[in-house]
Amino acid sequence: MDSIPTSQPGANTYTERGASTALIVPYAGELEQADARLIRLAEFLGIRCEALPLDGQAVHSAEYLEKAMAERRGAFVLNPRTLERWVGANGVPAGLVTYLTSRFSHLLLHSCRPDPFDSKLVALLSQGALQSVQAAGGAGALYEVKKDTEDICGVFSGLAFGPANPANDRVFVPGSQDAGARELILIAGFPFLAAMKQEGCEILFLGSEDVADLSGEVGDTPLDGQFSRLVPQAMALRRIFGQESWHPCGQRACVIVDDPLLRKDYGFLNLESLLRLTQQHNFHAAIAFIPHNFRRSSQRIARMFRENPSHLSICFHGNDHTGGEFASTDTALLSAMLQIAQRRMDSHRAMTGLACDRVMVFPQGNFSEEAMQALRSQSFDAAVNTVPHPAHEPARLTLGELLQPAVLRYGSFPLFLRKPIRRLQNQDIAFDLFFGKPVLIVEHHDGFQHPESLAEIADRINALAPAVRWCNLARVASESILRRRAPDGTHQVRAYSNTVRISNTSRFVERFRIEWNNGGRQGAPADQVLKDGVPCPCFDAGPSGIGLSVEMAPGSSHNFSVVYRNGHAEVRSLGLRWNTKAFVRRRLSEVRDNYLSKNQRLLEAAKTLQRTFSKL
Repeated sequence: MDSIPTSQPGANTYTERGASTALIVPYAGELEQADARLIRLAEFLGIRCEALPLDGQAVHSAEYLEKAMAERRGAFVLNPRTLERWVGANGVPAGLVTYLTSRFSHLLLHSCRPDPFDSKLVALLSQGALQSVQAAGGAGALYEVKKDTEDICGVFSGLAFGPANPANDRVFVPGSQDAGARELILIAGFPFLAAMKQEGCEILFLGSEDVADLSGEVGDTPLDGQFSRLVPQAMALRRIFGQESWHPCGQRACVIVDDPLLRKDYGFLNLESLLRLTQQHNFHAAIAFIPHNFRRSSQRIARMFRENPSHLSICFHGNDHTGGEFASTDTALLSAMLQIAQRRMDSHRAMTGLACDRVMVFPQGNFSEEAMQALRSQSFDAAVNTVPHPAHEPARLTLGELLQPAVLRYGSFPLFLRKPIRRLQNQDIAFDLFFGKPVLIVEHHDGFQHPESLAEIADRINALAPAVRWCNLARVASESILRRRAPDGTHQVRAYSNTVRISNTSRFVERFRIEWNNGGRQGAPADQVLKDGVPCPCFDAGPSGIGLSVEMAPGSSHNFSVVYRNGHAEVRSLGLRWNTKAFVRRRLSEVRDNYLSKNQRLLEAAKTLQRTFSKL
């Protein structure tokens, strides 16, 4: 049985400035597992929770609750198992329901089962609008999120996907009278999530029998399989606590194309055609550029990138793109490669006028935790990868880690995850955007044999999330933040990039508290925090991370960056043998991509030769 969780520091939320409120979760004897997990989810969303013990004498249940709640404010959770243990199997007294709907602004009914007690409770709470609880539809039934439910369901509004989970999902049978129940999510035509008003109290009815365990390891399992045990609960909690819970600050997306030189053609990719595609279908493409190629860019193509920053950009893609170069655990070598990569891209900018985002896309998806630490000490903004764990270390991330905009487990440095086009279903897109994760798509030159696939996914994302902002990776990382409102009016900001951009969109001076979390792991010490490049003297650093409090003028925007201490000596070169190997590998790769990729037999021979060189 799950123990009673305790609130995390700083997790308080409020319905009005200065008035403390919480999610009140009653228990009789012991806390139900579903309630313990609901508390963890609420705290994850920044909501303060209080577990309320119920005594064994429930004859005067309303009077007991009134006394117990005298000094408390909040939303009340109803778990039928807890109520049945407290009031007995005959059902909840009508007077208790009257008290609950008059005392609380929100009630959340969850963890329902298809039995008489639960059905009576649902009918009583809904005044007959919902008559009973039953098991969800048969095999193959889908989740259908009703249209025009953006106020609660967000980007999931209007989607249908599945299959539903018959082991967990329960639905409500509507009654004969229309008492104003609003159906939000259906399974096989029956409401799975519904809401209604009773005497100024909004009641949310949720048919999920259990809640997902945020501490449970999920590995590479698609997150949409957790939908019914996670997302409707998060929808309900955000509905109840609004801006006082952690919520995304906008929606971001970017297409990342690995490897190309900045020349007109690379393999099947034509960069001029790519620009036209981005303009016609309204998306942004970031070229993951190999610093080894810094002297080889076409001035014409570089100018095209400079003149179209809303559609095209570049970021770091390793250094030489040798086999597994950033899977190394040698911190001195990693630091040297990053120093060389940065000098190369500084020279590239001097030659072309084109800036490179300080975001690292790992070559071949291989990285080590030491590489993440090196990126942090070199004050990169973030890393991007398809694989969510280091090479040769198949760590299984927890659900809670994967629900954040970026993974913070490795070296306390943000790792944003991207997906191939073929793995992006509408529900995957909605899942990411709902929790503040940017939609990052990976493509290679050979994907442009059929550019219509990329156009189609861009169109789908734009239709699903009309407010999505397509931008370069630096902006994706800096604006992938979570915000909430504290009791004193301060805007609390959780940063997921070494550089974040904060905007005060109000007409008043506002106070912001920006926090860079270590993910519970000690990282490199911070030297300073910069505001638009100028040091801020009053930041604080501790075991949990770095914090900065600032006041911002109305309508203003500022960049805040953390600069970390780098104790490694400067390195100018990795030696003749390394450079020769890197040169040969890069040229063989280009021959493969530009010429051999259209002939499968020759392509396999080239890959064999490349593997031979990688072992030298």
